[in-house]
Formats: sequence, C-alpha cells, structure tokens
Amino acid sequence: MKLPPLYVVSAGILLSCWQFVATAQQAQQPQLPQLLSQALSEDYALARSRQSEHALTTQGNAVQSMPDPRISVGMLNVPTDGFALNEQAMTQLKMGVSQMLPRGDSVALQRDALAAKAAEHPARRDLRKAEVTLAITLAWIDIIILHNSKELVTEQLQLLDQLTIAVENNYASSSGASQYDVLSMEVLHTALEDRLESLTSEQQTAIAGLSNWLTPMQQATLTNITPNQADQRWLTSLIGQSLLPANTSALLERLQQHPQVISRNAVINVQKIKQQQVETSFDPQWEFNASYAYRQDATNNTSRADFVSVGMSVDVPLFSRKVKQAAMAATVAETESLETEKRLVIQQQLSEVNQLYARYPALQSRINRYEQTLLPLRQQHYDAALNAYTTASGNFSDVMQSHLALIDDQMKLLNLQGDMAALMTRLDYFLNPISPL
Repeated sequence: MKLPPLYVVSAGILLSCWQFVATAQQAQQPQLPQLLSQALSEDYALARSRQSEHALTTQGNAVQSMPDPRISVGMLNVPTDGFALNEQAMTQLKMGVSQMLPRGDSVALQRDALAAKAAEHPARRDLRKAEVTLAITLAWIDIIILHNSKELVTEQLQLLDQLTIAVENNYASSSGASQYDVLSMEVLHTALEDRLESLTSEQQTAIAGLSNWLTPMQQATLTNITPNQADQRWLTSLIGQSLLPANTSALLERLQQHPQVISRNAVINVQKIKQQQVETSFDPQWEFNASYAYRQDATNNTSRADFVSVGMSVDVPLFSRKVKQAAMAATVAETESLETEKRLVIQQQLSEVNQLYARYPALQSRINRYEQTLLPLRQQHYDAALNAYTTASGNFSDVMQSHLALIDDQMKLLNLQGDMAALMTRLDYFLNPISPL
C-alpha cells in the first residue's frame, strides 16, 4: 500500500534532517587527531628511522659465518739452467687450500650488535612520535586560546559599539555625555582593535608553525583552519582533569617506560655487545691449510712420489696483553658513562614532572578563583558602574576602567586555561608518551 503524499514528504524531511545532523556531528570532530595523523604519516624522521632499521637488519643477514677459503697454485723449485720440469727432484706443481676460522664468537657478536642497533629504532620512533605529539598539541592549544581571545575581543567590540552609539546620542542631545566621554570610547575602541589585530597575527603565526611537521601538500589545508565546538570540548576536558598526589616510586616506574629511557637502554645494550666484541678480538685465531704437490717422473722414467701437506697456524698473544687490558677498561668505562647518562635523563624527567605537579594546585586554584569569584565580581562592578552612569550618578571614567578590568581578567582566565592545558599535555608526554588520543 502506498503512503499518502503527506507521509512521503514528512519522511523525506525527517531523513534530510537526520542526514544534516549526522553530517554536522561528523564535521564537529576534534581536529587534533587528524593533524597528528597527517604529521606522523609523512614524518621524514620516522621514515629515515625505518630505513635505517631495515639497513641494519639487512647487514645482519649479510654477515658471513666463515671467511671464504683461499686457494693457491704455484710451481716450486724450477731449475733456471733449462727450466726442465723433470730434471730436478724438487721441482713440483703445488696446489693448496687454506681456511681461516673466526675469533671466538665474533660472528655471532657481530650479528647481535647489528640486531641491537636495529632495536634502537623502534624506541627512537616512539620518542619522535611523542615529541611531535607534544609539539603539535601545545601549538593547537595556543591556537584555540588565541581563537577564544579573538572571540572575546570581538564580542567586547560589539558591546562597545552599542555603548558608543548611546554616548554619542547623549552628547549630540546634550544629555550629560561630554566630548571626553566620546573620545574615551574611541580610544578604547582603537585599543581593542589593535589587540584583535595582534591576536590574529599570533594565531596565524601559530597555524603557520604547524607546517614544521606537515608536508607542503598538507600545509595547503592550514589556511582556514579554525577550532570548532568539538575542539572546545576537548580543551575543556583536558583542563578539567584532576591530578592525584605524586608518588615518587610510581613516577620512577612510569618514567622507566618512557621512549627516551628505552632508547638509552638500547644504546647500552649495543655498548655491552661491543664490550664482548673487544674481549673476543683478543681470542686466538686459527687457520688450517692443506696442499698437494705433483712431481714429474725423472728423465730416466723413474717414478717420483707426489707430496701431501697439512698444517695449522694460530696467533700467539705475546705482546697484546696490555693492549687488551686498556681496550677492556675503555669499553667498561664507556658502558658506565652510558648508564650514568640514562640515570641523568631519568633524574631530569623526574624533576620536570615534580615541577609540573608543584604548579598544578596554584594554577587550579587561580582558575577556580577567576571563574567563581573574580569574574562575576568584575561583571557586577561593570554593570553597577554602567547603571550609575546611565542614571547620572556616576562617572564615565569608572565605566571605562571597569570595562578594561573585566576584559583583562577574562583574557587572564583564558591564559590560565592555556597554561593548565599545556601542563596536562606535558605531564602526558612524560607519563603516557605513546598513549592514543
């Protein structure tokens, strides 16, 4: 049974509305994950690291287990008076083969060293991802705060335009407003326009700074980038996070998993293998050889026996004892230096985390004070000054001062919110460096 035309139209309208809402919801997604995805997908440092890891892995596969054998062929003891090959019994055609063996476990250690160097790169890539995420997130926070500051100044300019019209009308009708009041409004309006232009320049500079992590093709999409409501909700959620009291042992455990520390551990592993390689380089090296010497029969057809020789050689460490001790001491000292460097990295990270934890209570307290107490009082003070002026019981200078103080405090709150978001982002870099957004 066909639906009546009215139902068909209604269903079409509902479907169109649903599609519009779905499209709007899809458009209102936080833009930061997309920026990070674009930056990390085309990051040259990550590509170079993957290529270096592949090269080291390939080099490990190319390590030979044994040196190639050597073959020799020669004529021995040929008489120079006639170069007859059957005149002297010592004349012979000699063919030999020799095989040198590697020192100790040098082959396995060489492969292990290349594998250990290749193992550095995943941690380096994780560190690079964390650093790029931190830098872009901080830049995006600045862009949102600057955008909100522009919106605030634009709103204040609109309110100021309305107030300016009222003051000019009162001045024209000689209803209490003076030329000083009109000039004061123009001065304030010009100052706000200058602040708006400054904020616009700062926002454009911050957006242009994102090109440091994007390819030229991706940079073309940055021209008209503007924070949306989803970005504002993301920022509000980030600012609203709470911190538990810091626990040093728990922080140290988390920092041990930071890509920078893991990368230092990989470097230390490479150095430890190098230490074993230095020790193995003084192991004896053996060489085995065998040869077959053919002799022609004598001139009187007397048969001559051929020769077979086998032998071995090995180097004797008579003069390398002191060299070995010095080389081993150098590699041990280098390993200890890298261990100390890793401890220094952890100490610096812990210090930065403790500083962020120390800043959090005062920053959170100031944000609450501005939101709950100071800004409402500023708004009441401004309303009271404006009402007093409109009833001819107050001065216009009080209105101007109150308005400027209100704008300044609103800007300070935005800056405090940006500081809190940056604090949370930096903490996330140290404690959750590779966590997904």
